[in-house]
Amino acid sequence: MKKTKLIVAIALSALVPFAVVAKPIAAPAKPAAPAAVKSSTPAGWTDDFEAAKKQADAEGKDLLVAFSGSDWCGWCIRLEHEVFSKGGFTEKVSELFVPVYIDNPNDTTRLSEVAKKQNGALTQHYRIRGFPTVLLMDSDGDVFAETGYAEGGPEKYIEHLKKISAEGKDSAQYKTQKAIARVPAGPDRAKQLDELLAAMPLSVQIFNIKYIEEILAADPEGKLGLRTKYPYFTTVMPIEEEFRLTMHKLSKLADDAVKAAGSPRAKDERMTIINNVLKENLQIFDGIRVRAEAAKKLFPKSAPAVRPLQEILLQLHYMTQTAKGLPMTPPPNID
Repeated sequence: MKKTKLIVAIALSALVPFAVVAKPIAAPAKPAAPAAVKSSTPAGWTDDFEAAKKQADAEGKDLLVAFSGSDWCGWCIRLEHEVFSKGGFTEKVSELFVPVYIDNPNDTTRLSEVAKKQNGALTQHYRIRGFPTVLLMDSDGDVFAETGYAEGGPEKYIEHLKKISAEGKDSAQYKTQKAIARVPAGPDRAKQLDELLAAMPLSVQIFNIKYIEEILAADPEGKLGLRTKYPYFTTVMPIEEEFRLTMHKLSKLADDAVKAAGSPRAKDERMTIINNVLKENLQIFDGIRVRAEAAKKLFPKSAPAVRPLQEILLQLHYMTQTAKGLPMTPPPNID
């Protein structure tokens, strides 16, 4: 995310007028203090996540955590204007939750020092993919519901929060999280985690990926029979990572080739260079394609794990056609 800096002008001290002899010279005026930068955190909210968890625990409340991009995200601005800033909303929602604002603005001068240190890490930790994202959490920081912008104003939004809060607390995902927290360390930990997670939907497993990784690490050679229960993590995710790294590598090769050619300005000339890079690496595409096709056979066609494989195969298909100079036609065997 491109960051911009707010340059704060500091007023120069006023010039001292010429003083008459035998009279004390007036002290120079102090430089004017820079104008205070307005915080992006709404009034009545906190931006200190750890302090909010402690407050929630002490008051027996949950957390309402809004991830925002206050100065660039249109839907975030609408949510704040239509809901968060309306009179009475913060007071009413604070009866149920401790409201926390995790902002990701372009203008970082609007963040407190605490927010500057924590917001990026929290956004990554909770896998925030779009803004605004509003998470409901308990005082341990475990998520039990998620929402975002919703029209209708503050009263309707509070009713919406109450509804998803009740549903979330009763969900398999949340109950699994809390059960996992009670699993003790020890030689049987991986098996106990497996008993909790193996039967869960893929969405729940992905949310608890760090515990899946624990299970897989405890059975590196598959002798305990645990690895076969998690084909998405042992098969699909490595293919996704290989494809991501391959595309990153080819993008860099293409950029280097364009620079070496003298940074051609013509669009057609640039595309020719990029296509040549793709053509030289078609063998890599073929290897990923074979593994992705094989991985698809491990799942029913409707399984969630098939979708990322389909997306990879589709991209490989069109890049191959582009590299070979073929017309762009949809693949016959990809739904």
